[in-house]
Amino acid sequence: MKHLIRRDYPETPIRPRRTWLWVIMTGVLGLCLLTAGLTIVPAFYPDFSAETADVLRSVVGPGPVAVLESISFKLQDRLNQFRSTLEGGRPLIAFSQPSDPLPTSMTGIPPTDVPSVVTPQPTSTPLPIQLPTPTPIADVTTEKPQIGWQAYGPDVNGGPAMARAMILLDPQRSYTGVALVRIDLTRLQLHIMPGTDEPSHPSGISKAISSLGMVSPEDQQNLVAAFNGGFKGIHGHYGMMVDGFTLLPPLPDQATVAIYRDGHIEIGAWGKRINPSTDLVSFRQNCPPLVEDGQRNPALSLDNRSAWGYTGNTDVTWRTGIGLTRDGRYLIYAVGNGTPAEILADAFLKAGAYNAMQLDINQFYAHFYIYQPGDASPGNFLLTGERLLDQMINNPHLYLTPNPRDFFYLTGR
Repeated sequence: MKHLIRRDYPETPIRPRRTWLWVIMTGVLGLCLLTAGLTIVPAFYPDFSAETADVLRSVVGPGPVAVLESISFKLQDRLNQFRSTLEGGRPLIAFSQPSDPLPTSMTGIPPTDVPSVVTPQPTSTPLPIQLPTPTPIADVTTEKPQIGWQAYGPDVNGGPAMARAMILLDPQRSYTGVALVRIDLTRLQLHIMPGTDEPSHPSGISKAISSLGMVSPEDQQNLVAAFNGGFKGIHGHYGMMVDGFTLLPPLPDQATVAIYRDGHIEIGAWGKRINPSTDLVSFRQNCPPLVEDGQRNPALSLDNRSAWGYTGNTDVTWRTGIGLTRDGRYLIYAVGNGTPAEILADAFLKAGAYNAMQLDINQFYAHFYIYQPGDASPGNFLLTGERLLDQMINNPHLYLTPNPRDFFYLTGR
């Protein structure tokens, strides 16, 4: 009967199989939870989607995550339509009101764009001189096209430097709107700043660009506003250069905002309107153009995921962008709370942009802040920020401390 006794028949060989089974089941469950977090939870808590998406990208890559995000966008769209219906069809986007009065002027420099009138000194014989009538200077709130612009932010050099307006363009979605900020570039200067992490950049950048990820201390005394940049490097590897230092090389035909040595701004496709130049000091690319030479990009009506950083241009989500008027005087920032790229382009055309491009998407990454003096006591910030919209995250010190994502900021001239 000895052959019936199996001392070498322990259950230990089965345990490794059970261990691996538990590991696989745990991994599958975790992936399912992340997927649910990306597709379902953001419909109720949009801010949650950003961190979930980053975690999931590290597991499955950006392509599959973009598909899941599209599902999430559809769920959020339906939820927002339902919410708007319950609230009488009102838009779910609103301007915030500054908590404190803004200073009347950010600088003590007299206006540089107002023509001076020279009065001759009296003489014994009056001179037959006809004094010129001062030419009215176009105002950021009254310049055409008129879509209800209202002065926004502090006065700079004796006059308003920005104006904002809200327009409703999508008849199928009563909850959506596009907020616009018109920026007078005769009074304000645009700057580009890379984040501490994004877009992807070579090592040693902190030596080439001081105050990486935040408004430089020397510019904070004249800081007026700041707003979000573009996609992460993994989403298209769009080009970027700051103060002559190239973080990512430019891609042909991609929408580009460029800053030149004399301070003027251009927006257009690389290789067409924007070309390499010794006068070009900074640029940022992001996706194909929305508007080119006063015309909406005809490709916007065609769903194309690969050309738009994996996120389809027809997906309905929060989108931001910037445009420029034909004369180069006004930079226009736009943010929509449920907007395909085509609607964003239409908003730029309504606002008078001749060329325009998309920036970042998703509610968590849509930022526009104006700044005013804060508590100057030791240990506190000298400035505090006010968000453009109630639906934007409320961080009064955004861009005053190092930020992982790139952004733009505006200072008084």
